Amino acid sequence: MSRSNTIGAIILGAAVGVALLEFFNMPEEEREEFYCHIKNRAHDLLDDVEGTVDTVKQHFAEIDRKPKEEWVEKFLVVKRLLSNLFGYERRFLI
Repeated sequence: MSRSNTIGAIILGAAVGVALLEFFNMPEEEREEFYCHIKNRAHDLLDDVEGTVDTVKQHFAEIDRKPKEEWVEKFLVVKRLLSNLFGYERRFLI
């Protein structure tokens, strides 16, 4: 694994850890609201499979166009993809 991939994996792992910590520190009502949003959004994405696949293909094509060394830019594209797919109006993280 290259150095940039290792750094990227560490950052991604840390982000997942922070997100899980934040989720489990939410009040039960907010946690249920967030879970319902994700579940409903997943159903919406499955209902429009062609649109979902097109969106994912566009973002991955953008990642492929980035030079190998620009892993930060690639992560920003992934972040934008996840925001487009599962965007949530409320911000829970500071």
